[in-house]
Amino acid sequence: MTLFQVLLIAIVVIAASLAVRFLPGERSLALKRIFAILFVTAAVVAILFPGMLTTVANFFGIGRGTDLLLYLFIVAMLIFAVSVVRAKARSDARVTELARAVALMEARIRERGDAEHPPRPRSGTGETDE
Repeated sequence: MTLFQVLLIAIVVIAASLAVRFLPGERSLALKRIFAILFVTAAVVAILFPGMLTTVANFFGIGRGTDLLLYLFIVAMLIFAVSVVRAKARSDARVTELARAVALMEARIRERGDAEHPPRPRSGTGETDE
């Protein structure tokens, strides 16, 4: 095993453990851990036995293992992009909902304040101050 392989394996293990630890979502924590373990296992096997990756690629009709990795990376990035867009849309919807609730609450508070303290008439004009 080369020094580069050892470094790659360490980076993969650290990245997967950080992703499992710091990504939000307690509901799917077990699923995240399973995927992290599968990812680390596949990465370590691909790093230690690069020829095996080419064999898998040939099975799927792809010439080289690096091409297979590139295709998988593209698919993973597309899935990631879609999930980020969906999460942002959900977050934006929650912010809009909260902004509406705050605006309605402020309007109710102003109405109560106006009912308790009606506008005073200006001196001499017959108009009211607002």
